[in-house]
Amino acid sequence: MKKALVLGGGFAGCTISYFLKQKGFEVTIIEATEYLGGGCRTFFYHGHPYTYGPRHLIINKEKMFLWDYFSRFLTLRQIHHHTMTFVGQDNRFYTFPIHVDEIEDMPDKDNINEELKNRGDVASAKNLEDYWINSVGEILYNKFVKDYNKKMWITDDNRSLDEFAFSPKGVPLKTGSKECFAETMVLAYPTELDGYNSYFDKCTEGCNIIPKTFVEKIDIERKRVFVNDTWIEGDIMVSTVPVDLLFGYRYGPLKFVGKEFLKIILPVEKITPEPYYFIHYASDEPFLRVVEYKLLTGYKSSDTLILVEFPSMKNKLYPYPVKSEIEKAQRYLNSLPQDVYSIGRLGKYHYNGMCDVVEDCMKLQDRL
Repeated sequence: MKKALVLGGGFAGCTISYFLKQKGFEVTIIEATEYLGGGCRTFFYHGHPYTYGPRHLIINKEKMFLWDYFSRFLTLRQIHHHTMTFVGQDNRFYTFPIHVDEIEDMPDKDNINEELKNRGDVASAKNLEDYWINSVGEILYNKFVKDYNKKMWITDDNRSLDEFAFSPKGVPLKTGSKECFAETMVLAYPTELDGYNSYFDKCTEGCNIIPKTFVEKIDIERKRVFVNDTWIEGDIMVSTVPVDLLFGYRYGPLKFVGKEFLKIILPVEKITPEPYYFIHYASDEPFLRVVEYKLLTGYKSSDTLILVEFPSMKNKLYPYPVKSEIEKAQRYLNSLPQDVYSIGRLGKYHYNGMCDVVEDCMKLQDRL
C-alpha cells in the first residue's frame, strides 16, 4: 500500500486525508496541536459552542454538489448571512455591504449621492483604496472601509493593498435584499452542536495521527520529515502548513496576519438584533468584529457567548493581499517537486474557504 504523509490536521489536512484513503493510501497525519480541525474545530466555553472565527459554509449555487459532499458527514441547515457595521462618524449601525436604501438615513446623504453620480472607473483601480473610492465614493469609503481595513491588515495605508478582489461581500453597493451573498451563494452550518468535529473524526478514521508534534526538519525532495528523533516518509506528501516553511523560507518569508479572540458570556439570551449574525466595527476601536455564536450553532441558553476579534501578528490566518507576496508564494508553489502538494489557505497562500478546499482536494484526488 502506498503511503501518504499529510502535514497539518486542520480542515484541509483532514479533508485530503479522506480523499487519500479513497485512493487506497495509508495516511499519516502530523499535527502540532492535540486536536484535529484547526480553526474550524468547535470548542465549548461554559457550555457554549464556538469556533475561532465563524465557520459557516459558503456554497456557490452552481456547485451544490458541495452541499451533497458535506451531507455525507453532517446534517446541514441553511442560514442567511446578514452583517451590520458600526460607523463611528455617524454614531450608528448600518447594514454591510453598504445598502443604497440606508444612504437616505445618513446625515451627509446629499454629498454621498453626488459622489455616487461621479464615481471613477473601477477597472482602473490599482489598490484597495482606489477600488472602493471608485465603487462607492470617498465618503462611504471613509465611513465603512478605510479604518476597518487598516486595522484588519495592520497597515497605515490601504494603497499598499494591491490585491482586493476579496474585499466586498458580494458587491460593494447593494440594492434589493440586504442579505450577503444572496445572489450567488447558499450558506449552511451543521445542526450538530459540536459543528464539524465529527467530520474531522470521520475523515481521519483509520489514519495514523501523530498529535502534539512539531516537524523539526522537512526534506521535500525525499518526501520525508524529521519528528521525535526519526524520519517519517511517504510516497507522496501533502502539506497544509505555510508553503514558505516547506522550503525553509528559501525565497523569503511570506507575510500573514492573524487574529486574537476574547470570549465574553453576557447575562442576556440574545444581543444581536434580527436578522444579523455579525457586527463589524469600522472606526478606531481596537477590535474588528463581534460574533454571537448561538446564532450559528443553534445552542439554547438563557445567556449568550460573544467572541471579540482583534487583529494580531501572533498567528497566521490570512495571506496578505499584496501582489509581491502572492508572486513570491507562486514561486514557492512552482518549485514543489513531483508528488509534493501544498493545499489550504496557508499552503496555497490564498483566501480559501472550506468549499474551496474541498474542491481542491477533489481535483487532487483525480490527479493521483
